[in-house]
Amino acid sequence: MEPRPRVESSGALNDVYVKSQEHLLRPTSENPLPTSVPPPSAGMAGLIGVRHVLIVIGLPERGKCFIAQRLSKYLYFFHGAEVKLFDVAEYMGCQPVDIGHAAQPQDECRIEASANTLTRDLKLFLNSSGEAARRAGGNMTVPVPRNCQTAQARAAERAMAAAREEIQNTEQHLLVDEADRRRKNVDSGKVAIIFTSDGMGSFYEKWACTSKERRRWAAETIQSDKRLGAKVIFIEVIVNSAKLMEQNLLSKIRHERRLSRGAEARDSRDSRQSREGEENARGIAVPSSPATPGRPTRASSSRNHGYGSGYDWSAAAAEALEESDDIPPRLVREFHARVNRFARVYVSLQEDGSEDDLSYIKLINYGDKVVTNNMHGYLRMRIAQFLTVVHPTPHVIYLTRHGQSTYNQLGKIGGNSPLSPAGEEYARRLGAWVMPYVCYQQAAGLDSLTKTRLWTSSLQRTILTAQHIPHPIISEEDLGTPSVPPEPDADDALANGDSPTRCSAGRSSGLRGTPPRANGLRERLRSGGLSGVVGGVALGGIDLDSDRGGGGDRDRVWQQMAPRVYRNLDEIFAGECEGMTYEEIQHSFPSEAKMRATDKIGFRYPRGESYLDILARLDPLVHELESYHEPLVIVSHQAVLRLLYCYLTGRTRAQAPKLSMPLHTVIRITYDGWTPPTEERFYLGPECSQTDGQTHL
Repeated sequence: MEPRPRVESSGALNDVYVKSQEHLLRPTSENPLPTSVPPPSAGMAGLIGVRHVLIVIGLPERGKCFIAQRLSKYLYFFHGAEVKLFDVAEYMGCQPVDIGHAAQPQDECRIEASANTLTRDLKLFLNSSGEAARRAGGNMTVPVPRNCQTAQARAAERAMAAAREEIQNTEQHLLVDEADRRRKNVDSGKVAIIFTSDGMGSFYEKWACTSKERRRWAAETIQSDKRLGAKVIFIEVIVNSAKLMEQNLLSKIRHERRLSRGAEARDSRDSRQSREGEENARGIAVPSSPATPGRPTRASSSRNHGYGSGYDWSAAAAEALEESDDIPPRLVREFHARVNRFARVYVSLQEDGSEDDLSYIKLINYGDKVVTNNMHGYLRMRIAQFLTVVHPTPHVIYLTRHGQSTYNQLGKIGGNSPLSPAGEEYARRLGAWVMPYVCYQQAAGLDSLTKTRLWTSSLQRTILTAQHIPHPIISEEDLGTPSVPPEPDADDALANGDSPTRCSAGRSSGLRGTPPRANGLRERLRSGGLSGVVGGVALGGIDLDSDRGGGGDRDRVWQQMAPRVYRNLDEIFAGECEGMTYEEIQHSFPSEAKMRATDKIGFRYPRGESYLDILARLDPLVHELESYHEPLVIVSHQAVLRLLYCYLTGRTRAQAPKLSMPLHTVIRITYDGWTPPTEERFYLGPECSQTDGQTHL
């Protein structure tokens, strides 16, 4: 039976220009031969004409599947490329070839058939030319008059007929056939990413490219077909750090344990529902399970179970491994022994000159060291830049809108308004919530102190929302310190509902304790001597510059939640509509309001911005965000957070303008190399109207 091909594409573009420009491309009496398609804008067909095949290679359990997934999301979301993932493991028709045995003739036939099937699907994708390509090539074709009945359309038709008559003798020089190489730059960029979710089982597959011969075959297969016009880039993931390898192994085992528990829960639920159906059919009442109060809403943003589980030798061990346990030494030895069997026959990209004609990137320990060869051109350098910041260790991102502003109360958009009384109360609650719920993260079964970061926009409503978040100085000795029980008076205050953290409806484990008492460097701080200054850092009584000898305290201290202000995070600029309600916009700019209703992501406010403009300014921040290992709190605005949320959770850009980012709520998004993004929502209050005029923003 023919193997089922991997069909997964990150947002193929249906349009090459925004819908709100469409009326400008129609013929009129003044402009009978208009531009058929405008030049590309940021985020819309941003990689025009580029066709690349990216092949992610490396030893098993290096996070290749995760890197392929993140890269595909980035290229689609921020550059408008049409990306498709090809999983080599999905093309294996039967049992893989064992590493300890020589390949048999039947194995070689199967490997050849699998390679041919993937090659066929790859070429079909790269050669496909949909509606977007046809529309993008409109400037190369003389437009045909439309049979319209309006007076303006008839005048335009007569003008077009005169224009065609004038150029009819040179018409053949203006048209470019669809198969002509000159048309290659009109299509949206196509990027095929080949990887394997089972590095052990697919080791001998041709497209796994685990040897010089297989890589040479893959490069020649693509380059020999001149119609493709595609370039090949090899991305080798090298991990030689034992610590990183054990972190990967632990993450994978925990992921498989969660999958196993999830499957058991589904089976138990199905069994219960079946039993309830039988009991109900006999007229017997079955009590329902009580809901657990105070739990956050959890949603998975991935359609699959993860980024590929590969060889499931750790599945049995996952049953016995708890979150607080380390990996048993026996499992570590077994893991390294199995991977070393592959390492003995795996051939890394050679730097001896034999593969210098290939384009490749070698990622060593996830960006600690990057080696590039024959990497020229815009897309190649953007790929290299993004890969230097991607890593499979856990990411924890907190998204929150500013507290309710005075403009929110009035239903106005834009502006730089201060907080309302309800917004000021949210700022106080957020400041009290951050220390126990963000600065302390789960590690070894305990809530341990960890480094944290804070971003805000440059508008005062986000800065004021973050003003109560503390910025203490901690030392390296403090990291990993478990939380301690709260003081009795603090516990009484929580019981009375006086603390903003009490308003969190999102933790099943209860409230966390207060931070550990100051020790070491923090004892040198005078009470109240530390303050956070937006745009800079004020460190109170400590002069870090005086301790530079031998590294000093500067290398051993960290300021928690040091505020960083980014104009890139500012709300969408509404131009001439700033400070207006949507009713006022509909009255003053009826045509603009109508166009925006049909094309929210592409419409640009008069002398203002569109969602695509926000994408362009968020691109560099996403590189920064992906590089972080510390939890990050982002206090921003609805339109900006819509796009960040969609990117982080794997949604499409078209979904962003329709999402609701509620006020006075924190959204926690977590993901790593083996676990797809999940989210938790924490409502801190106070109650306020959510009809703030921003729904249509």
